[in-house]
Amino acid sequence: MVSRSGTDRTGELISLAGRRPMKDAYVLRHSLVGGNPKGFFPFEPEIDERTQARLSGDMLSDAEIAALPRQPRMIIEARFGGTTGIPAVFGFLAALLFITPKIRDLLENLEPGVHRFLPIDLHSTVEIAGRTEHGEHYILLPPPLVDCLVVAETDFWMGYGIEGWIQGENGIGGGGLSPTEGKRCTLRRSEIEGRHLWRTKVGESSEYTCSDRFWDAVRDEVMIWAPRTRCLLK
Repeated sequence: MVSRSGTDRTGELISLAGRRPMKDAYVLRHSLVGGNPKGFFPFEPEIDERTQARLSGDMLSDAEIAALPRQPRMIIEARFGGTTGIPAVFGFLAALLFITPKIRDLLENLEPGVHRFLPIDLHSTVEIAGRTEHGEHYILLPPPLVDCLVVAETDFWMGYGIEGWIQGENGIGGGGLSPTEGKRCTLRRSEIEGRHLWRTKVGESSEYTCSDRFWDAVRDEVMIWAPRTRCLLK
């Protein structure tokens, strides 16, 4: 069962601009390694790899999501590098993402009704922090997709601005955002003000992006989830 408040797929965006205007946004790193090196995780009852891929790609209908096993057991088969416990966020940006109740509560407080969560019971086949049962966690379903990129003021794989975009076939393949740290990325403030975690549309792909306020709240919790690019707002 999807855990989410609100009445529609995206939820009602609560503007926080009056409380603290966004100063910066961050494109997050693609890979959140840990638990299982293949990128897919075993579930009981089973959620097969194809379904996991479609779930992470936002390709399942609400009815298909509702038909998934209710609070399945998810099994971690390896310890996480760099920590003796379960990270607050783990998985893969290109596959499934898993979060603790603390991160879920943070997202709900920042953006009530915007995000969708699937509750799971977390189990490991090896002891992590002295346990194999780790309680309720959540699959974070893909955040809202937002068309907010200023192409003319952004670095792509094939170069800067419109020229780089065109050479990269309109943002597909070689036209994706430059993976190099410190490169330029500009977003339209009007499209993201009040948001805290979203996917920035880049051609036919997307990049996980967050607000400075969200990052400030989680930076000490999610050591394997870090900004790749600091975006300017226009």
